[in-house]
Amino acid sequence: MQSLTVRPAVCARPMGARVAARPAARPSRVVMMSAPKKEAIEAAIKEAEESCAGGASGECAAAWDTVEELSAAAAHAKAASSSTDPLEDKRVNEYCEENPAEPECRVYDE
Repeated sequence: MQSLTVRPAVCARPMGARVAARPAARPSRVVMMSAPKKEAIEAAIKEAEESCAGGASGECAAAWDTVEELSAAAAHAKAASSSTDPLEDKRVNEYCEENPAEPECRVYDE
């Protein structure tokens, strides 16, 4: 009769060791918000001035932080809406309509 040799299972970690579960991949979300209206910024400024009328306080600082956030959001929205393509720039188009022979305005066919 042949004897059988039993080997222990080869394992990279000791018995009883816990393995951390990987978090499930979350789908990414992009939230687009519209720019705050000018009236909202003006109302926030008025509220900040009123809250600071009695002197500097945490409420006053928070109100001006709100004004800053609204102003920054409006500036970012304005920058994002403007084109970064020089060929779509209104000033360039006007210049090229007036000066079509200039090197900057030449259009080459392929």
